[in-house]
Amino acid sequence: MRPTPSLALLLLPLAACSSSLTSMQPARTVPEGHVQAATSLSITPPTGIAGDAVDGLRALDDVGRNPTAAEVQQIGEAAAAALVQPPSVDAQLALAYGVNERLELDARVGSTSAGGGFRLQFLRRSPGIYGALGFRVDIGFNAFPVDRFTDRVRIQSFRRQDFSVPLVLGYSRRRVHVWAGPKLMFSRYRGAVAVCTRRVDDDCRGEATLNASGRATYVAGQLGFAIGSNRAWFAVELSIARVRALADLEMQASGSVMEHDLDQRGRVFTPAVGFLLWI
Repeated sequence: MRPTPSLALLLLPLAACSSSLTSMQPARTVPEGHVQAATSLSITPPTGIAGDAVDGLRALDDVGRNPTAAEVQQIGEAAAAALVQPPSVDAQLALAYGVNERLELDARVGSTSAGGGFRLQFLRRSPGIYGALGFRVDIGFNAFPVDRFTDRVRIQSFRRQDFSVPLVLGYSRRRVHVWAGPKLMFSRYRGAVAVCTRRVDDDCRGEATLNASGRATYVAGQLGFAIGSNRAWFAVELSIARVRALADLEMQASGSVMEHDLDQRGRVFTPAVGFLLWI
């Protein structure tokens, strides 16, 4: 007996790779010679395009034990959609170092991805007006736990690379930071999924292999707020993005190969909470 979808959502922090929109960085870069340590917890709930992915997996319960070719394609598309932009919970630890008053380097590791990048302080006006432009690369290493929603598929492999360019403007003083701005992100992904094509009792007696590769484009907006002392702040951030994901699907079954495309469009909503510390 597999876990119910509600229980599966509780287990998402263990394995759920979704492109992370959370930055948790004020518009002011870290002062020269100092380090910022940041922890954050972000949630992408099953709404919008992420909710569509979960609905597609749940619909597989209505597929018979010996699916037709069209139903096998439906199973493969549902699995691929869950790889592209699933719901997720991601905890991250990030470190940023102020090289000088204009340049900041950062690195971060999370429960589903790791990466690094830099930011440039292009605007600094008294009293407390700042602007920063950045570039970041993240590598995703955990696939969404599709098998917690359906026993029709199992993930064999998955990799994702995200390239993001955030632009933030904001106000920063000793006890408060407020920031907002657009973020453009490109994602490339590749995965392999085993699809069950014939079941006898509770055992899978035949499988097809689905290879999926593609890209996604995110156009996002971010709004953040942090309050605390002159070196430590509690922070909240909200990201909302419009997503278009394209995938090339290749299904290999019984010596034949079927190819088709997947085109997904929708929105992603990601709130986050965190803690910032300047050392």
